[in-house]
Amino acid sequence: MKNTKLFQYVVMGLFVFFLLVGAILFSTFRSSDPALTNINITVWGTLPEDSFNSFARNYFSDSDLKYTVNYTEKDPAIFDRDLVEALASGVGPDAIILPTDLILRYSNKIYPIPYTTLPELTFKQNFIQEGELYLNSSGVLALPLMVDPLVMYWNRDIFNNAGVTKPPVDWAQVSSLVPKMTKLDKAQNVITSAIALGEYRNVNNSKSILSALFMQIGNPIVTPDNDGTFKSILRDAGSADSSIALQFYTNFSNPNKLEYSWNRSLANSLDVFTNGDSAIYLGFASEYMTIKNKNPNLNFDVALLPQAVGARTYSTFGNMLGLAIMKNSANPAGTFTVITSLSSAAAFSYWKDIFNLPSARQDSVPDISDSVSKTIFNRSAIISKGWYDPNSAQTSAIFQDMIESYTTGRETLDGVINTASGRLDSLLNN
Repeated sequence: MKNTKLFQYVVMGLFVFFLLVGAILFSTFRSSDPALTNINITVWGTLPEDSFNSFARNYFSDSDLKYTVNYTEKDPAIFDRDLVEALASGVGPDAIILPTDLILRYSNKIYPIPYTTLPELTFKQNFIQEGELYLNSSGVLALPLMVDPLVMYWNRDIFNNAGVTKPPVDWAQVSSLVPKMTKLDKAQNVITSAIALGEYRNVNNSKSILSALFMQIGNPIVTPDNDGTFKSILRDAGSADSSIALQFYTNFSNPNKLEYSWNRSLANSLDVFTNGDSAIYLGFASEYMTIKNKNPNLNFDVALLPQAVGARTYSTFGNMLGLAIMKNSANPAGTFTVITSLSSAAAFSYWKDIFNLPSARQDSVPDISDSVSKTIFNRSAIISKGWYDPNSAQTSAIFQDMIESYTTGRETLDGVINTASGRLDSLLNN
């Protein structure tokens, strides 16, 4: 009994010690003058190194800030592996550019910014709603930097040829376009597609598209539990029936449905669109220049992602990036000062034309921009949502199996939803 009490006292003492250390670090640094402080930190991320360095160098120089950021660009495919190895050996960076799909994986390796330093209300006033994924009971896990929203690209020539002058605003209108824009040969092969949906392997961004459909009907996919853990509600989100979204998505690859417009034998959806053989492509804002470069002569435009019929709240899926302080940083307070500066409204004017993505700050997302595409990207950023993805690669496999098990008839609609939700729960528990 004495040993148990002694252990409890030790644990409590350590907890209080680290809490005080954290509070002292942040409160002490907040009182200093950042313009007179030389701070040197290391940052890892997946943004292009030349672009990030150009942005930071110009911004710090013009602002007379004595900060140095040693930035290392990492391949997204090995970012996770390299960071885990670096942290294990004690040589990791001071901060990382944290995508929302790595929040759960790194939440215990991040130095949370206490709410005494950055109040929750201030955070919500400064950043768009998706940024709240970075909030937990300990504080702020990352300062939102930018968001890459899912949008709709549409081929103006195909629309004009079908006598349609405006892009669809809801999914019912998308369905109604199929008979007008999908062309089949005598063998029922798709020659021109209205939209690429229904499959997984050759539909770019299929997981993100399906995520958007789930969230548009009110299913957040994953939600915090009462004990601080997370659970899947893919199959149980009250009135938000996931099977409706999945049924709608898969109809577009079913030859027996009026929405039939796509199948597994077709090329990648991005290539089909840039070749001029698809009326609609659902892609991210970051793909705009890719489409332009692949076919400079393509007559296309951008619109908001279609919404659920009669939706009172608009939403789309967004890949958000935020700046997070690592627990192994030798200077967490200094790192906090630098990343606060990098994610400020003043910094946005320096990187907006470099990265061509909307800011995650509410005061840096104008309603109207100097181009149609940027205006759509900005509006899409404001309505962007994400979810707590425990492992991007493994959840991609879960979503693929969910789609293909149903389209091939291996499982029923309810069966694939139940299976996917169970597998997602297993990932979250591990």
